[in-house]
Amino acid sequence: MTPPSRGSLPSISRSSATRSSRRVSTTTSGGQGALLLVQDPAGEVVGTAAVRFLAPGVGELKRMWLRPTCQGRGLGRRLMDASLEEARRLGCRSLRLDTESKLEAAVHLYRAYGFVEIPRYNDNRRADIWMERSL
Repeated sequence: MTPPSRGSLPSISRSSATRSSRRVSTTTSGGQGALLLVQDPAGEVVGTAAVRFLAPGVGELKRMWLRPTCQGRGLGRRLMDASLEEARRLGCRSLRLDTESKLEAAVHLYRAYGFVEIPRYNDNRRADIWMERSL
């Protein structure tokens, strides 16, 4: 896959879960979450993020990633903006996440968006950082 040029950045949008998986989709289970897919201009999925409910008013950001060839173009910020919008739309007042400290760029992005470290809230054995921010 050829990385997109600056003039043809991938799109981030939301569509029904019944539509093509090549489009950015929202998948819900009784209104309990959303899956965002990032597509390049050719329709190739180059990133994802998901928001799900943990408890009333509390959501969790999961599986946020971008292909390495698409990093460094501001897509992480666009994907985070879309994820925060989805969390608010779903009624979340705060958003949590877990991550690994070795994912330095991701941790930097989360901190830039106001996420702060909190005590462990789940049993993810891969994670060594747990974070949260108010919405």
